[in-house]
Amino acid sequence: MSGVSVCSVASGRARFTVPWVRARPGSAGLVDERLTGLRGFRALRIFPRTGSVVIWMTPDLLDVDRLVAALEDAPPASVPAKPTRSTPDSSTGELARLVVGGAVLVFVALRRLLRRPRIAAGSSGLLGAITLFTGLPFFRGALRSLRGRSHPGTDTLVTAATVISLVLRENVVALTVLWLLNIGEFLQTLTLRRTRRAIQELLTIGEERVWLVREEGVEVEVALEDVALDDVVAVYEHHRIPVDGQVVGGEALVDQAAITGEALPVYARAGAEVYAGTIVTSGSLTVRATSVGADTTVGRIISRVEEAQSDRAPIQTVATRFTQRFVPVSFALAALTYVVTRDARRAMTMLLIACPCAAGLATPTAISAAIGNGARRGTLIKGGTHLEGIGRVTAVVFDKTGTLTFGRPLVTSVVTLSENFTANQVLTLAASGELHARHPLAQAIVAHTEEQHLHAPIHQACEVVLGMGMRAELDGTRLLVGSPALLRQHGVDLTEEAQGWTEQLRGGGETVICIAHDDDLIGLLGVSDAVRSGADSVIRQLTDLGVSRLILLTGDAPETAQAVADTLGITEVHAHALPEGKLQLIRDLQAAGHTVAMVGDGTNDAPALALADVGISMGAHSSHVALETADIALPGDDLRQVPAVVELSRHTLRVVRQNYGLAIGVNLLGLAAGAGGSINPVLAALLHNTSSIAVVGNSARLVNHTPHLPPTADGILAAAPLEDRRVL
Repeated sequence: MSGVSVCSVASGRARFTVPWVRARPGSAGLVDERLTGLRGFRALRIFPRTGSVVIWMTPDLLDVDRLVAALEDAPPASVPAKPTRSTPDSSTGELARLVVGGAVLVFVALRRLLRRPRIAAGSSGLLGAITLFTGLPFFRGALRSLRGRSHPGTDTLVTAATVISLVLRENVVALTVLWLLNIGEFLQTLTLRRTRRAIQELLTIGEERVWLVREEGVEVEVALEDVALDDVVAVYEHHRIPVDGQVVGGEALVDQAAITGEALPVYARAGAEVYAGTIVTSGSLTVRATSVGADTTVGRIISRVEEAQSDRAPIQTVATRFTQRFVPVSFALAALTYVVTRDARRAMTMLLIACPCAAGLATPTAISAAIGNGARRGTLIKGGTHLEGIGRVTAVVFDKTGTLTFGRPLVTSVVTLSENFTANQVLTLAASGELHARHPLAQAIVAHTEEQHLHAPIHQACEVVLGMGMRAELDGTRLLVGSPALLRQHGVDLTEEAQGWTEQLRGGGETVICIAHDDDLIGLLGVSDAVRSGADSVIRQLTDLGVSRLILLTGDAPETAQAVADTLGITEVHAHALPEGKLQLIRDLQAAGHTVAMVGDGTNDAPALALADVGISMGAHSSHVALETADIALPGDDLRQVPAVVELSRHTLRVVRQNYGLAIGVNLLGLAAGAGGSINPVLAALLHNTSSIAVVGNSARLVNHTPHLPPTADGILAAAPLEDRRVL
């Protein structure tokens, strides 16, 4: 027995853990082979790394015991590996079909452009063979439908269109339809494979070997997989922490953005909890491991991504709904005509009129045009189902850091507290103290000074006070730049006015940096992860598009998150959210009946991006796993592309419905004429060609469609009103 365990069963979907799939990932395709013959079987997803197998069945035919029995027996070692359809072998076949089909279409187009003679009979036969080769996956799907293993769907429609087109010697029409559909299949396969590779790379967390601290204090370099619970590891500057654990020695600044989404590094010392995959930006730590490998936070993120991908039900597209109704009706009408008239020629005419060539072109031509439209604006849409899905969203969840905000600190306020120093002097003195610091806050101050074309004087000596700030000597005077705690440590107290400004700045979500010259507090800087310009317009446009719930979701502190939400007019805020919390929010929204889009950019967003009905990765600095997990990727930092892609999707869906209207309208006219014997097969073929041309022409309008974008402006949106401040 192989120990198959049932993880969940709900609404026609069952998830199992199959140990032999994990042990022999190359044989995962045997699962597909065992299940495709079962009555009621609809779809399958396999995750070899975790051994998860997710099966969709017709709800009333879902028999868990039968499925367990089909999966139970592990294949003997002598059975050769059988890859799944989403492995590189399969994608190679899809690529071959794309290349061959595309090359033939280009050849035919060139012949027609040069007005060469019509293709000879022998060449026509070769063209038909290539068409059959290109449509193999769809023919297999239609064959499964004929055997009763699945409902008639797109595969049946495409096969019917191809067969009738070949009978009419319209090989080019058939080849064009198949080639367009193969593009979508190939993109889906490629995306799945790249996502798995991104997840696998994430699991390594970037450190193959780590420094293990022995009891006598000696550090020994060992492989990461050799680290066990309660082992103590040493982590130095610019290295990733390899385990979840508790700090037992040292102090450091740790960049936890990948896990928590916090824009600023946190100060870690003895007793602090740290996570695998986070980076020590300054200092060093010794950490006692409380979780290692797949049990760490980053390891759980990987598992959540795969579970989320398996829990997300396939989107039922317009084409799927249409073909489930249209294909049976088409064949039924032809059969009825023959039964009533006993005229095979008239029945054939009816089938030719009802030939779904135009319907087969309705969705792929519109989707291809819309995807090309998005690509011209830098938006990568990874398949037609995702393009259709984004148009139906009723809830959009935004990550804060790097999505609604820049993801890096910027100086947003300068407050002077001494009549002897101007705002510019306060800023240049702060930059002088921070010139040699590597903390993101220090770099923000120096960068802002340079942007203002101000000169920061060079200090003679400096000292980093980890977790507090900098102490510097400038022309015989002492300069303190850092937190209020740094000033108190050196005997400088905050005045009542300074305390008032500190509370106001923090209330606006800003981090307060104090500047003291000798024993005098001369000013304050407010530094924050500033909101992107135009973000408020984006929120308003999504509301105008009918999105009923807009949610800000972040691992950052509640007061910081609320300040950003207030600036943008978002009323629903969830702060201190780790990946599991983000995942649960998506599930709750879906359970409430919402179609959910998740917009994020970090590793910690990946599970939510995978579970959401449509995941959107945002920003040029999106993590690799977020970029690959998402269904729609926005490589740039233009947040306006989010409502733009929603609008593009809705316009595309309108065009698709128009296409089906054209196809059905022409078919109905032809069916009425054909039933009365008014037209012959030649006129029927001409009629269905006319509808195909109309559909293609209507879809072509999408190429030049320009979505309405909200206005934007250079700069940033401040996190709170600035009228009362003395600011730059």
